[in-house]
Parts: sequence; C-alpha cells; structure tokens
Amino acid sequence: MSARPRAGRRANLRRRIRLRQLELLAAFESARTLSAAARSVHLSQPAASKLLNTLGADLGIKLFERAGRTLRPTAAGQALIRRAATVIGNLERTQAELDAIQDGLMGLVTIGAGMGASYVLVPKALVLLLAEAPNITVEVREGPMDELLSLLRGGRLDMVVGRVDPDLIEQDLALDELYDPPMCVVAGPRHPLARARRVAWSTLLAQEWILPQTGTPTRGRLEHQFRQLRQRPMHCFVESSSIQTNVMLLGERHMLWVLSIDIAAQLAEFGLLRILPAGLLGGPAPLATVHLRDRALPPAALRLAQCVQKAGRTISASYRRLARARP
Repeated sequence: MSARPRAGRRANLRRRIRLRQLELLAAFESARTLSAAARSVHLSQPAASKLLNTLGADLGIKLFERAGRTLRPTAAGQALIRRAATVIGNLERTQAELDAIQDGLMGLVTIGAGMGASYVLVPKALVLLLAEAPNITVEVREGPMDELLSLLRGGRLDMVVGRVDPDLIEQDLALDELYDPPMCVVAGPRHPLARARRVAWSTLLAQEWILPQTGTPTRGRLEHQFRQLRQRPMHCFVESSSIQTNVMLLGERHMLWVLSIDIAAQLAEFGLLRILPAGLLGGPAPLATVHLRDRALPPAALRLAQCVQKAGRTISASYRRLARARP
C-alpha cells in the first residue's frame, strides 16, 4: 500500500519540476536568502517566490517555511536543494565538455587542487597528461579542501587532489591515497644556517619563525613537536600558510618555516630556499585523489587520475631518496 504513493511522487517530480526551478533551488546552496538566490539566477524576488510556491503545491510538499523575514528550507527543501545543485553542476560540466568537443578537443576535466598538491603533484601530472593526451583540456581550481569537496559533491568538479585525512572522508566519497610526504624545516638561501651540516632543534628554536596558521593540520603537527621538545620558538612574528608570501619572507629576512618535503625539494631546486638538516616531521595527512563514489569518472578524467597516480609514484621515490641522504 505504501509503495504506490512513493512511486507516484517520484513520477510526479520528474514530470512537474522545471529547469528554472532547479536553477533556483541550486542557487540556495550558496545563497542565504531568497533575494540572493533570485539575483544569482537573474530572477525578481516575486518571480522566484512564485516558482517555489508552484513547485511545492505541485508536489504537495512544504519546501520552505518562514523564519522571521526570511525563508528557511524544510528537510524536504534541503534534500531538493542538494540534488538540484548536483543536477545543475552536471549540466554545466556537460555543456563545457560539449563546447570542448565542438572546439576540436577530446574532453574536459575539472579538478580541485589543495595547496599541498598545487605546487608539485598537479603540475607534474599535467605535464604527463599533455604528453600522453594533448587533446584533453583541464580546468584547475585551487582552494581549501572543504570548499573543493563541496564543489565535488555539487557536480562542479570531477575530482579533488590534496592532503586529505582518510578518517574525515564520508561514505559518498572514494579516496585513493598517493603518498604521505613528511615535513622539513626550511630557510632562505642566505640564512646563516642554510649551509650547516647539522642543526639541533635548540638552535632552530632560537631563530625567528613563520608559523602555519592556527587550526591548520600543519600547525597542529608542529605544535606536537614543540610539546615533545618542551620548548617553543622565542620569536614568532608571522602566522601564514601562504607559500608565495612565506618564500618571499625567507628571501628577505632570516626566518624559518616548515614545509612538505616534496614542495621544499622543488623550491630548493629553483634556489628559492634551503632544507635544513634537522630531521623530518610526520606530515598532517597523505596526498590523495577524491571522487564521488556513485559517479564513474569520464574517460578524460580517468586518464588524468592515472597521470596523477604516476606522478605521485615518481615524487614519492624522489623525496624518499632525499630523506635517506639527509641526517
């Protein structure tokens, strides 16, 4: 008896919902108010309100409720908003892929890159892809991992690459670990310790430091090291996780910082910093690729994922040799 009404509602939703309503619902994922959602899809507020009221009446479900002067989605409304964002994201990606094909390209991949992946892993993977499949176009979006994973769930990215704690990955996501680089202490090329053969932590803690931002995994790992040593740096005037900013600071002032060894090795090769011989610290989380579990990667994205894995193996072997060569 109860199965028929549920089936009827599913059929009713497919028949009743309109693309304009889907666009408006999807806009609610990032907009906090009806007026903001309406503006983002180029509708007046009365027109947007009418679309939502019509959809709720057609489905026989209350999608929004008043909370003061604003509309707040009900549980049913939240479910529709999530699904609508995914549908619209998939449509946008499909349109971009069709445009790429029409322009003579073989496919389009959209990838999210966390800071830990943007400097070495993703560029090396793209070099491999360009050599193996030059007709694939790649769009790279950088940002915090929580923001990138939200875009992935919304259908706006094919995959995300970055440092990801496997324990924090939810069931809807599939994670493939690549490598887990440790961190090292770095200084500018003109720092007095830059050419030392060995440096004790007591010496390091007497220097000026750039600390990673409070609340970041890297800061947490460094604070753990300080607790073990029962000491902290005497001079910490800057807290920053910006690689560009910190590399410039290291070049202009005698300061120390901690950085993932794969990135540090690449920047040291360019002469921008030196890795100090003070031992290595465990990294905050492994580098990995993440994609939606229930959505198979399209061929172009699968090809890029294979290049990311190949680049990861090469980088891992390289920094392991470097680590063995250091005290």
